[in-house]
Amino acid sequence: MRAAHVELRSRFYQSVAETLTLLHTAPGYDRRLAVVEIARILAATMSLPLVWIGRRAPNEAVVQVLAAAGPQSDYAAELHLSNRADDAGGSGPVGIALREHRAQAVSIDAPMFAPWRAAAAQHGFSSCIAAAADTRDGGQLTLAVYAGGSADLSEDLLDWAQRLADELARFWDHQALVERSARMSRYRDAQRTIQRALLDQPDPDAVYRTLAQALVDIAGAAAVDVHIIDTQTTQLRRAALVGPIAAALQPLSPSLRQADGSGLTVPMLALQSRERQVRVRPRERRDMSPIWQHEPLAQMGAMGCWPIMPLTGGAAARPDPLGVFVIVTREEDALDEEMCRLLDELADATGLALSQHERRRMLFEEQQRQTYLALHDALTGLPNRRALDMHLECAIARAERNERLVAAGMLDLDDLKPINDRHGHAVGDRLLVEVAQRLQRALRPEDYVARLGGDEFVLVCEGLHDEGELEPLLERVWQRLREPLEIDGTTFHLAASLGIALFPDHAKGSGEQLLRRADQAMYQVKARKRQRERWWSTPLIAAEPLPAPEDDGRNQPPYGSSAAAVLQPWCETVAPRLPALITAFQAELMAHEGIARLLDVLPDADREQLSSRFARHLHLLLQPELDIDAHRAQASRAGRFHAAAGLEEVWLLEGIERLRDLIAAMLGDAAARDRRPLSIVLQRLGLERQWQLESMRELQRARVALLARLNALAWSADGYLELIQGVVDMLAAHDEITSCAVGRPDHSGQLTYEAVGGEAFANYLRALARGEAAPIRVNADSPQGGGPTGRAWRTSTIQRCLHYGTDPVMASWREQALAIGIVSSVAVPLCPLPPTPAAVLTIYSAYAGGLQSEDQQAFVDQLKNLLDLALARLAPPRPGTALLPFFVRERWRALIATDALQVHYQPVVRLSDGRVTELEALARVRDSDGQLLMPGRFLPALGDDDLVVLFRHVLAQATAGREQLADAGHALDLSVNAPAAALQDPRYAEAAADVLAATTCRAESLLFEILESPLGMEHDDTQAMAGMRAFKALGVRLVEDDLGAGYSSLIRLRQWPFDRVKIDQAIVMQVVDDPLRTLRFIRQLIRLGHDLDLEVVVEGLETPGLIEAALLLGADMGQGYALARPMPLEELPAWLRDFHSGWGSTAPDTALGALAGALLWEEHLHSVPAEPAFWRQHADAPCPAGRYLQRGQQRWPALHEAHEAMHAAALAGPHDAGYRHAREGFLTLLIEQMRAEERSQDVAA
Repeated sequence: MRAAHVELRSRFYQSVAETLTLLHTAPGYDRRLAVVEIARILAATMSLPLVWIGRRAPNEAVVQVLAAAGPQSDYAAELHLSNRADDAGGSGPVGIALREHRAQAVSIDAPMFAPWRAAAAQHGFSSCIAAAADTRDGGQLTLAVYAGGSADLSEDLLDWAQRLADELARFWDHQALVERSARMSRYRDAQRTIQRALLDQPDPDAVYRTLAQALVDIAGAAAVDVHIIDTQTTQLRRAALVGPIAAALQPLSPSLRQADGSGLTVPMLALQSRERQVRVRPRERRDMSPIWQHEPLAQMGAMGCWPIMPLTGGAAARPDPLGVFVIVTREEDALDEEMCRLLDELADATGLALSQHERRRMLFEEQQRQTYLALHDALTGLPNRRALDMHLECAIARAERNERLVAAGMLDLDDLKPINDRHGHAVGDRLLVEVAQRLQRALRPEDYVARLGGDEFVLVCEGLHDEGELEPLLERVWQRLREPLEIDGTTFHLAASLGIALFPDHAKGSGEQLLRRADQAMYQVKARKRQRERWWSTPLIAAEPLPAPEDDGRNQPPYGSSAAAVLQPWCETVAPRLPALITAFQAELMAHEGIARLLDVLPDADREQLSSRFARHLHLLLQPELDIDAHRAQASRAGRFHAAAGLEEVWLLEGIERLRDLIAAMLGDAAARDRRPLSIVLQRLGLERQWQLESMRELQRARVALLARLNALAWSADGYLELIQGVVDMLAAHDEITSCAVGRPDHSGQLTYEAVGGEAFANYLRALARGEAAPIRVNADSPQGGGPTGRAWRTSTIQRCLHYGTDPVMASWREQALAIGIVSSVAVPLCPLPPTPAAVLTIYSAYAGGLQSEDQQAFVDQLKNLLDLALARLAPPRPGTALLPFFVRERWRALIATDALQVHYQPVVRLSDGRVTELEALARVRDSDGQLLMPGRFLPALGDDDLVVLFRHVLAQATAGREQLADAGHALDLSVNAPAAALQDPRYAEAAADVLAATTCRAESLLFEILESPLGMEHDDTQAMAGMRAFKALGVRLVEDDLGAGYSSLIRLRQWPFDRVKIDQAIVMQVVDDPLRTLRFIRQLIRLGHDLDLEVVVEGLETPGLIEAALLLGADMGQGYALARPMPLEELPAWLRDFHSGWGSTAPDTALGALAGALLWEEHLHSVPAEPAFWRQHADAPCPAGRYLQRGQQRWPALHEAHEAMHAAALAGPHDAGYRHAREGFLTLLIEQMRAEERSQDVAA
């Protein structure tokens, strides 16, 4: 009997040894597979009938069997165990072990085993040992071993059983951390991939598919199911379903309620609540479909549903969700709080992508609408001049290929103006719509009809063999037009004049030339509308001899010596009538609703100037010696002026038509028998109309081309400043814009401009700096806040000033603006997160109107949409962040390549021996006022090219300084900062190679600190790796700066060839506020850095306590103000000579060092074998905190007593409740002491 017991115990120890070996040599082992293997080892080695390992999940009472091994393993499947004393399943050894945290050894005959005795006897069990250990997540692991026959599991095995349970729990925790870290890494990789990819998808469905596929492929989800709300039916539809178990989810339709109607499904609950819904072990949940109880879904550990919400801003009501994605994981603990927050971010990113798609869709639809409007007449729906131009070019090309004729007809309705005057423009518009329909019905299906504006139409007929084919076609059109038309009881009879030009008979070049010839022919018909034989005509091919006195002028060319001879006497005759004509025309313009709006904003002086300009223009039109080139140049300038001032094309056509009627009426009888002078003037007027339209359309095309260039910039710019400066530079180069600027308000509400384009606004800013101009503000209660920029900021809508000379709210800037050539402006709020603006773009024009024509408004609207999307992509500065005025930025950019750039050096100290090993070169800029600028001030002012210049100059200056120090006997390494872009921009490696070639500095003594390391870069890893290799090929070392900041991943750090890591000082600076968490985090980063064979530097050591803590926690080097401040080169020799370290590694002099030592002491306590002898040995040994307290025992008696109490309580082990209480009391007092010391150091500094 005793021999059997000895044999059992021996085999038990052997199995424990094998198990511990397995646990410590399999860091990547799947923990669930590991517990299966451990159960198998124990059962096989000890020849036991049953060994099982179970798990009590956090906040649960029931124990779940994870693994069972041995001949009688089926027994474990029937167990129902818990940790509750009032539950039958918690009354046995397992329940007691769970509650009391100590192993239990019992015979099946013991009273506590009564509920399971019968089943145990059937399986031949005689006794069992149960042990339990806590896991960090609040759950517990349980180990149970059963003996049979004469074998007896006695109490002398309890310590080892408990130790094995504890080791299992540590392994479980460690593997949980490893798995969680890997899982978080995968999900963060997925997050970055998704965030990059979502914005690139062509449509919302592609967004959903990308989200689902990335969560499966990269993050390792078992399945992802995405449902969206159909905007047409408001019903859910499946948009994506992927993953290894996707087929099992296929039957789950996105219904509103459970199949039995009992309640909302979980996805619908997430949609309704607008909050995530997580279900652990869904197979056990009553609110889940029964399908979760069947394989493979029964094996899934958790599922969660995330509503996808559109991007909104401000305090508006919560929007309706767009859809919901369901993620299924195998691990029960996968969807912990941190993972849920990450998935919250993914849901937000998806919402952002979808919102941007919606905005892009709206922008596309707006562009489509604008394109339609740009190619169609708003009144009749016919193609307009732009569409006509494109159609004509294609028609001419077809005619050339097929050797056919193309006829272009310019049709003008006769006497429409009297109808408008008598019956109103509404009736006139209805007449035009009816004419358009009659023309379409009269022409052949393959023919084309367009409206130019006013009462002008163009007919295009293709495929003609000769001119004779036009006769019946045009007769049919004439008959249709002549049919009476009744509107509101009034019958109208219409007539028209038509000029026809044939390609290639009358024009061999472009469609524009063909239309010009048709226009000339139309005016020939128009001039003789009461004497003509037919309603249409073709143009004259060549000039004929001078007509007889009764000639109507049909054959008279409008320019040249013959035209001058005809006009000279006529102009002298009509000169007295011109003032009355000018007055009448101005009255006509003021009667035009649209034109009058433009004229109303002009100051009196501008109106008088406009009147004088028109008088000069009319005299030019009548000038006998006028040549065609001068006339065309003047008309083109006028057209661009009119377009820039907001004149619509149709208004131009109506205005010229009214001028033509006035000229005919008021000057036509000056030579009763000779119609040639009037014909010349009207022909010139017709040509001018065409030239003005051409220049207006040229300006429209320039706007379209400008938007295309801005679009390319919006998606290529790498930063906020690069974007806004590029935008204002492009805008300022456009003819309609004299200047523009982007600004944000400071704390007082005054606009600070960070990007300026054009000299005009730059001159205003110079005057503002001299105190000679009023500032621009956003405050509603300030007179300077009433302008368009202030209103745009407050309302988040586009605002305009139509004319600085007449807008009363612009009085503060009127004189200054007009003096520098600014007449009007439009302020565009840039809102990447509507409705809150991030900045305001203000566009200044030398023309009145504030870019208010339909085409100009479309341009401004598209510009706003484009920049809103670009800023959302680039995450612009948040309100309240530092503003960088434009002139300051320009000045600082210029200084970095001059002697104003200075390099200061901060020593880096090896903590183990206090030896200075290297210097970090830090750039400074001496401003023009003598102020020394820190990098945090001037770096935001620099663009990509500037940063390359800065890197080259700092490196050259620093290597020269290092050589000076080496000559003086101080041979130190040198580190220089480089942006993350240095890994992708070959200019940095080239600059480093150039500097190394020009100096005696050895490459191996150089370190380049990569700011914002590639671990968080949203760029191609392959390209970044190539950049790192280029640096390494030079022989330099690379440092990953700011470790622990942002989303840097230590797991991905393995992939990059860094030589050193630097722990971010922002982490170090949190030590006073959150000391234990901060010190533990630093300790973890140091250990993991060392595991990767990297040197670890801790920066931000600003107190002696931080130096001691970094040393005790294992850092290799330190840097910070407590060691040395950055200093110029000339101060270094003296500092290096006088510097001596004053710290030790075993007896800290500061409370922070003692606190770090206390954490290490406790870490060791957890690592020693869990036996009282080892605990006593550790508790009795001196510790860093005790050495610190020895010198202040009289001053800190309470702290000393708490320390002694903690050591005494440690004799019961680290899990003992008494120890934990004593430890908490000691650490609380020590933290108070530490805070007092550190804050006194801050005051002293």
